[in-house]
Amino acid sequence: MYKCIFLALFSLVMHSLFSQSFSSSQSTTSYAQPSLNLTDAFGRLIPASGAGISGTPYVFDQFGLGKGIFINGVEFEESDLNYSYFDHNLYFTKGNQLYLVNYQLKSFILNGVDKDYNKVSKEFMSLFPSIDNNTTTTFYEMRSNGKVFQLLKYSSKLIKESTVFSGPPIKEYILEDLFYIYDKADKKMLPLGGSLSMKALKNRLPNYAAQIDALTNANKLNLKKEDDMIQLIQQLK
Repeated sequence: MYKCIFLALFSLVMHSLFSQSFSSSQSTTSYAQPSLNLTDAFGRLIPASGAGISGTPYVFDQFGLGKGIFINGVEFEESDLNYSYFDHNLYFTKGNQLYLVNYQLKSFILNGVDKDYNKVSKEFMSLFPSIDNNTTTTFYEMRSNGKVFQLLKYSSKLIKESTVFSGPPIKEYILEDLFYIYDKADKKMLPLGGSLSMKALKNRLPNYAAQIDALTNANKLNLKKEDDMIQLIQQLK
């Protein structure tokens, strides 16, 4: 009897924890767990898998303001958030401690700066159909959200080891991208591969070949360039 009451109260407490919006000023223990606190040569926090490797496994070199939405609709915001392309986990820092967000997310947005120190905002989403080795929990960066199609980018960072004459091996992170078209009406994922091109797009969207040609010519687009492909996907209808 007492065991049943305890379990009921425990369930009620856990439900209450996820029925409110989280912010950086609230307790993080409900949706995160501590990770190993390691730093690189520049003092940047990195996951345990990144020790002794040049570069960063993260989206941005520095942690920054971000927010996310869990699959149950609960929203949260953190002042120091970053996503690892190496292990595909979301992390944040608090009190010089690295935390792993361990509750399933629907989407999140990260804010940071690019190599030219321009402010950049990146949106990542999940719950797309499974394809290749990716599942519904896989996160893709939303590159273009048109009326009919979305351009998605799946990025991974791998560790490359190079041999140096009369010296120890050098390890560094290498970024690899895969692009996909998501068909909103048919709810299908269409792979474009690791590089963009008009040929790849037409192969996946043969019924839109004439429209692709017309928009490409009218706007002088080079579909090997990501920005131009983003513009095109936005206009297809």
